[in-house]
Amino acid sequence: MANQEIITADGEVVSEMSGYDVADSSMAVSLSRAEIDMQIATARNFPRSVDRAKKGILQLAVLDEETAEECMYALPRGGKKIEGPSVRLAEIIQNQWGNCRVAARVVHVDRIEKYVEAEGVFHDLETNSAVLCRVRRRISDSKGNIYNDDMITMTGNAACSIAKRNAILGGVPKPVWRGAYEAVVDVVKGDAETIVDTRDKVMQRFMKLGVTPDRVFLTLGINGVDDITLEHIVTLKGMASAIKNGEETIDNIFSLGAAGSGEGGKRSMKEGLNDLAKKDGEKAPADAKADAGDDKAKGGKKADAEKQEEKKGAASAKEEKPADGKKADDAKAEEKAKEPDLDAARKRGREARAKGMMRKAIPGEFREPGHEKELEAWLEGYDEPTKPAAQEGGE
Repeated sequence: MANQEIITADGEVVSEMSGYDVADSSMAVSLSRAEIDMQIATARNFPRSVDRAKKGILQLAVLDEETAEECMYALPRGGKKIEGPSVRLAEIIQNQWGNCRVAARVVHVDRIEKYVEAEGVFHDLETNSAVLCRVRRRISDSKGNIYNDDMITMTGNAACSIAKRNAILGGVPKPVWRGAYEAVVDVVKGDAETIVDTRDKVMQRFMKLGVTPDRVFLTLGINGVDDITLEHIVTLKGMASAIKNGEETIDNIFSLGAAGSGEGGKRSMKEGLNDLAKKDGEKAPADAKADAGDDKAKGGKKADAEKQEEKKGAASAKEEKPADGKKADDAKAEEKAKEPDLDAARKRGREARAKGMMRKAIPGEFREPGHEKELEAWLEGYDEPTKPAAQEGGE
């Protein structure tokens, strides 16, 4: 029978369920209640062991290096890093804690406000306590254009993973899994003896994902691969894990504003590179120094040649003053020691290019007044690998 509409005395229209519908609804509620009651009764008859759960979580989390990497995430935000246990570690915690129910689903997709909302639920059957977490994720790009249906589905799945993770970590006491998470960080970090091989592997991993070294350096706020420390290794592996687990996207992690001052606004690539260049030489503006270096490397060598001639003349005049031969030799040696080591500067420029550093990441000492020749030599060394190709193109 269909539902019947009844008009009350005050004009309100209500729907009256038929006897069959009432019976069906009552039966569904009764079955669901009986199922939950049975699960709670079973959980209390076979209570969990907290000590066994802690040992099980630790054992599985550090079972191997790859598993440990997947058990944490890292996100650079506002010049800081946000790290924590990932959904993979949350799943291990749920499995070893036992006597619990976990569920996650998308509850709302708002195409007007451009967000998707997911809900995660954790129910501890033994204590009959429950935790509900909701997570919102943006479904529009940086220009405000809404995602297509496939991307919205992927974003909803990512929101479900985060909601489930938050519900599990909120439902299981932190002392149960904190030791396992700390062990995971130690395994991911490694030691100083293996840092060279580790950072090479992690950089290759991001290159396979289509992330250039410049974007990695800009996000971390460093100048080159040699500046990567053990703490950076943890952050990089956590970022890779977040992408692999579907908790974050490459664009969200490597946004141009990730290494900003905390205001949250995105910056251009040029601004980010200039900020990095300023770290080694804050006494002079990075733009002016770098642009001056570019002009000198391209065609501004005439003025430098005149300065060198003037310095040579001054040096010759100083060498003629000492009357004693020994004093003259000492004076020459002192003047030679003061001369800049241009070969070493060129070598450092070549090494910087080979390591993938940016051209504007000029060493700080070369930005100081009086070190123009070292600056020019460093830029010449940096540009050496590209000179043959440029000459061939000119011919």
